[in-house]
Amino acid sequence: MATIDDIHVQQKARIYRVATLGAGIFIHLMVCWTVMSIGFMNISPVELFALSSLSVAGFVFLAVLIGIEWNLTLEDPDMAVPQMIWALTVVVITSHFAVDLKAVVLLSGLAMLVMGANRLTRSQQIFVACYGLFIYMLSVMFLTHVDALGWVTEIVLIIAFSLVLFFGPALYQFERNVIETVITDKNEELGKALEQIRELAVRDELTGVYNRRHLMEVLGREKAMADRKNYTFSVCYVDLDYFKKVNDRFGHATGDDVLRSFARVAEHLVREVDCVARIGGEEFVLVFAGTNEKDAVRGAERLAAGLKDMHVTRAEPRYRVTASVGITEYRQGDTIQQLLDRADRALYDAKRTGRNRIVVANGDVTSLSTTI
Repeated sequence: MATIDDIHVQQKARIYRVATLGAGIFIHLMVCWTVMSIGFMNISPVELFALSSLSVAGFVFLAVLIGIEWNLTLEDPDMAVPQMIWALTVVVITSHFAVDLKAVVLLSGLAMLVMGANRLTRSQQIFVACYGLFIYMLSVMFLTHVDALGWVTEIVLIIAFSLVLFFGPALYQFERNVIETVITDKNEELGKALEQIRELAVRDELTGVYNRRHLMEVLGREKAMADRKNYTFSVCYVDLDYFKKVNDRFGHATGDDVLRSFARVAEHLVREVDCVARIGGEEFVLVFAGTNEKDAVRGAERLAAGLKDMHVTRAEPRYRVTASVGITEYRQGDTIQQLLDRADRALYDAKRTGRNRIVVANGDVTSLSTTI
């Protein structure tokens, strides 16, 4: 449902469109004034000024109706049809006074109407076109004295008038649709590019898992939920054991492959609501959403089992990489840094007590959970 602010914005846009169409008709009247000045309109300056004033009054009246929001009671709050009918009436009336440059007077106004008719539905366009053709033919038959030769000119004008009224808006709309399609396609391409940029901004370039920046956002959201309701989450701080030896023994390319392989194992382990992030070197953090320490330990054990099946290099197929894991559960009042520090201390104890093990941090006391 549209809000009051939305309605005000729409109303301003409608007044602007009335003013735009009115400005177009004003330009048409200036063409009429020029034609009159060179003697090709059978109308006095006073009469043209009166006609111009009447034309302007009609558009002011329509703008006032929109300004007091009377138009909102209508099925078509844009009042596009009344605007077009009024504009057409002005164009036809002024063309009635033209002598030899009737086509110039008539078509100068239609150029503005074609753009305005773009806001009409197809059925409304047909209705407005029929109205314009009808009143023009009435003007020719009953108001204008036409001799035999003049009828040839009038028939040509009627045909041109009909073509512009019926096909002008359609061609204009077709062109606009083509442009909108191009813009839509470009916007979709831009949206995809922006999405890729956002993804690159939160992903680790080497492994493809999330980076520290995104990790902190995830921890912030998890903490906010845990502080509001009966909810908890756990953090696993993971460090690959003796990773420097892998680089020294097999080269940095193999070391990079090991990091990528570990990332794939970890991502396969976690759920969509969880998070795997690389925070530097061979250190990773896993966030288990809605998970206590005991369940986080089971997740870490599954991770260790996955490492047993992960090959490091074909040159030494039996060579394996192990990991040390520090686990902690969020406690009310923790800051994110306190939470990470506690998990980091548990990781340090896992490495200090022999590596290849999981250590759970319980408050200030770190207890050995299991050897992997």
